[in-house]
Amino acid sequence: MPRHRVLARVHGPLSRLAWFLWYLAVLLVPLFLAWAVLGPPDSGAGAAVMLSTGLVGFSSLVVAVVLPARLPLLIASFGIETVLAVHRLVALIAVVLVLVHLFAVLFVDPRGLSILDLVHTTWAARAAVTSTVALGLVVVLALRRPSRQPRYEGWRLVHNGLVAVVLVFAWLHVWWLRHLVAHVVVAAWFVVSGLLVVGLAARRWIWLPIRSRRFAYVVVSVRAVPGDGVTLVIRADGHPGLPFGAGQFVWLKIGSTPFVFEEHPFSIASTAEHPEQMEFTIKALGDFTELLGALRPGRRVFLDGPYGGFTIDGLEAAPGFVFISAGVGVTPLLSMLRTLADREDQRRFLLITSARTEQDLMLRPEIAQVRTRLNLKVIEAVSAPGQDWTGETGRIGRNLLTRNLPRRPHRLHYFLCGPAPMVTSVSHDLAALGVPYRRIHTERFGSV
Repeated sequence: MPRHRVLARVHGPLSRLAWFLWYLAVLLVPLFLAWAVLGPPDSGAGAAVMLSTGLVGFSSLVVAVVLPARLPLLIASFGIETVLAVHRLVALIAVVLVLVHLFAVLFVDPRGLSILDLVHTTWAARAAVTSTVALGLVVVLALRRPSRQPRYEGWRLVHNGLVAVVLVFAWLHVWWLRHLVAHVVVAAWFVVSGLLVVGLAARRWIWLPIRSRRFAYVVVSVRAVPGDGVTLVIRADGHPGLPFGAGQFVWLKIGSTPFVFEEHPFSIASTAEHPEQMEFTIKALGDFTELLGALRPGRRVFLDGPYGGFTIDGLEAAPGFVFISAGVGVTPLLSMLRTLADREDQRRFLLITSARTEQDLMLRPEIAQVRTRLNLKVIEAVSAPGQDWTGETGRIGRNLLTRNLPRRPHRLHYFLCGPAPMVTSVSHDLAALGVPYRRIHTERFGSV
């Protein structure tokens, strides 16, 4: 079987700066073009506020839609948790700007509230009202989601549908205003922005599912594992496998077609050297993981990915790695360890894994097996130990790290995976021990 290697890319500060500048341009270029080409409004400060908040608000909506469009290089540069956090922040900024724009319009336009009369107003105003109402519904659904706890797939379907309405009618509002797109340069910008969103939507909802169908997998086995988890093993169906980097994740779809709406992200636990067979270990939570337990061998599944920059690729010159996990966060770390073992890596490695009880520690047999093939030291810590427990106790913190990290810890690279509070806390502890943040690689579960 040929060995598959993913070309390593290290996404550092320059990559993140480039993305930041690109998004800043998307936000501000239409405002600059409108002021430079059309000139400042003649109606005073109110009209200036109306124009500025409207254009930047529209641009913010475009950026908010583009951010979660599953661009591999973007996710690799920032991590999926950061991309989604910025998406929510930009969406909030867009809502504020749209509200300010609305109040400025009501203040400046001599028609006042009558502009909201959909029967006797202009098409541009109708589009604006439709977009604003849909945006309000998006906000209401987002605020009510934590308390109502709707099924995620249904909520996401309604959310995405409303977002499409918001963006389409916001674009039509700008276009039907005419005077904003009267100049060919400004018109060209809005046409390009519209085509960008349409292209990304087509890629996300048409091309990626088609690609998933080409790289379909079939279920080999499903088994329960200690720690209340399920391990799913799948094999490539008529192709050599989907190359991935150790530590990356995919969105998994179950159904007769890859165009099904329900999908969930899971880290790959198997070696990157043999992508023809993938393995996932999933915590038994919610309806979807219960569905996984009911799968039978031979059932087709579809993958969208791989994604993420949480990988050892590109770090071949590092003197060693320290892997730190909590709960099911050990799964991408196991992929890294298995990959290193298959590559016959001779460096020293340390794995620190934690759980509430000894029974909650996941993938212990798999870790023990890979330990026979690597120079690997394993430290286990539980916060509620039984009478016979002889390992570390308590949460992973500065004292535990000080006792177990090798000398000169600042030379190593660290991979942290688990719940967000644990990852943040341990990152700070490592930094306090002299580890540079650029050597701390993190992935937070529960953020997607």
